[in-house]
Amino acid sequence: MGNPFDPMNILLVVFAVVAFIRLRSTLGKRTGNEEPLGYKKTPAAKQSNEINSFSSDKTAKLPTQEVLSQITKKDKNFTQESFISGAKSVYQMIIKSYALGDLEDVKQFLGKDVYLGFLSAVDSRIKSEHKLFNELINFDSVEISEAGIIGGNFEITVSFKTKIISYATNKDGQTIEGNQDSPQSITDTWVFEKSINSQDPNWVLVSTNPDD
Repeated sequence: MGNPFDPMNILLVVFAVVAFIRLRSTLGKRTGNEEPLGYKKTPAAKQSNEINSFSSDKTAKLPTQEVLSQITKKDKNFTQESFISGAKSVYQMIIKSYALGDLEDVKQFLGKDVYLGFLSAVDSRIKSEHKLFNELINFDSVEISEAGIIGGNFEITVSFKTKIISYATNKDGQTIEGNQDSPQSITDTWVFEKSINSQDPNWVLVSTNPDD
């Protein structure tokens, strides 16, 4: 069965999980007028019978498992296990790419709004002559914590609990943030989105928030 969240075949808006390097406070926001996850807007165009069976009331929260079942009906290759596996791979790839400041390697995975914020954070670090080092020690847990429908999109919230060594140095090589010897326990929440009627397996990361 195919992986609906293959890191080489998904379009992601990405957030690097580094509490001590300020990126979390820079990018950990939604933009626009999104409704809370799990709440459905009345669609502008008629959706499939399965989707239209849901209430159009914005305040009618949808059960997570019901939404995941609808995703499986739309995408026969989707499984929770493969989605989580792909999410873990992407998580590691982004940490490495952000630390290196090599956004070209991951640009195809980035949505416009957060990409610009991501780019700004990298540029600021370069101008300050700082270097960032990230090393993922292990995943304590990765799980789908919620799923919902926002307008014409499915959304899946993933909670990442990890241990990461992350620190920054100045131009003289002195550590200015973080700790190069002690892993930090980090919890991050990423919200992925996909159009309900899209045949494309790609998911887009639309929101990232640290749980401090």
